[in-house]
Amino acid sequence: MAKKSRTRRRDATTSIAKRLTGITNARLRGRRGLFDLTFDDIGHIRTIRAAGRARRSAGGFDAKGGLVLPAFVDPHLHLDLAYSVELVKPNKSGTLLEAIRLWDEAKRRLSADNVRERAIRAINAEVSFGTGFIRTHVDVGTGAGLRLTEGVLAAREACRHLCDIQIAVFPQDGILRDPGALEQMRAAIEMGCDVVGGIAHNERTDQDSRRHIDLLFELAREFNRDIDCHIDETDDPDSRCTEYLAAQTIHHGWQGRVTASHVCALSSYDNAHARKVINLLREARVHVVTNPPVNLHLQGRYDRYPKRRGLTRVTELLAAGVNVAAGQDCIADPFYPLGTGQMLDVAHMLFHADHLSTPPQMEQALDTVTENAARALRLSSYGIRAGARGCVVALPCEDVHTALRTRPRPIAVIRDGRLLFR
Repeated sequence: MAKKSRTRRRDATTSIAKRLTGITNARLRGRRGLFDLTFDDIGHIRTIRAAGRARRSAGGFDAKGGLVLPAFVDPHLHLDLAYSVELVKPNKSGTLLEAIRLWDEAKRRLSADNVRERAIRAINAEVSFGTGFIRTHVDVGTGAGLRLTEGVLAAREACRHLCDIQIAVFPQDGILRDPGALEQMRAAIEMGCDVVGGIAHNERTDQDSRRHIDLLFELAREFNRDIDCHIDETDDPDSRCTEYLAAQTIHHGWQGRVTASHVCALSSYDNAHARKVINLLREARVHVVTNPPVNLHLQGRYDRYPKRRGLTRVTELLAAGVNVAAGQDCIADPFYPLGTGQMLDVAHMLFHADHLSTPPQMEQALDTVTENAARALRLSSYGIRAGARGCVVALPCEDVHTALRTRPRPIAVIRDGRLLFR
């Protein structure tokens, strides 16, 4: 009879979070050798020293030479949509427009409890792969009402011990196209949402798209909130919302507080105009979030051959000094039927989609789901350094190349110095 393993992966919501004194024999990015980390009483990193130099104490986790990274950051997710693929009709065309229509039909009959249950499932999936920070968008408007917001807020509360979650109010059906959406956004912020979301290109005219962006800044100023806007999520080279968002960011003094999500149309612009927009994004310090799996899946649907890849100009943005992060976006919903919440999968897909094949570029790919994503969410105590929160993930590999190639499950996920599971 086969002997049962003594260790078994447990659901993160039911595991006992064991307080650790530190981590031993950790391999760190950009450093040679092994290191020991110690945690203080509130779960922050106290010291980082060469392995064996500090006095060992009971209650530490032995990484056994594995790569230890700061917890992954998912800067773009839709928890209200997660695992809804079974609740909607099939997306036969595979297009963004059909997905929006199918979701519009389904969301009107969803309860807050249903949303909460699916969101908790998705949070657990992300945490099990080492994600410690999430920014999710939640659909608000006259069709969704506030039920989806209620469900995601409840899920965040239930998982507060597992993961930090920022919630962006997201007017999926537009603001001018959906009279009443702005008031729903305001109400959702008052309920506890953190970020002003938008979808500027989903209005009837260019003029309405600009007014949409103006309203986002008015709301952001009213509540002193950051902005994260779905923008130019299309192959259409005439979709020009991103440059207006960047210009308004400068006008309102919101530099560093605005994220442009998707920005797919940038890849369809002629090179001269694309360079102008990229320079403007850099000047405005607008963060850009690409979503490689979903952008690859949804864009290029109207192309014959050659088909566009659908991603924004990641390499050019990075080279220009624009902060670029990468998100999962969707987990098993009408927009994207796959998705696991594994951020190494996202970085792996970005590696392929934007030809990030050299060793320095592989490091950049990992940055998009760690350091760059943390910068977009404005996380102040993030990283592997003394004084940072002890939110880390240990992987059973020695370097970034192997992490991206094999995308292993973590051997430990640690939050504020507590071992969630191993």
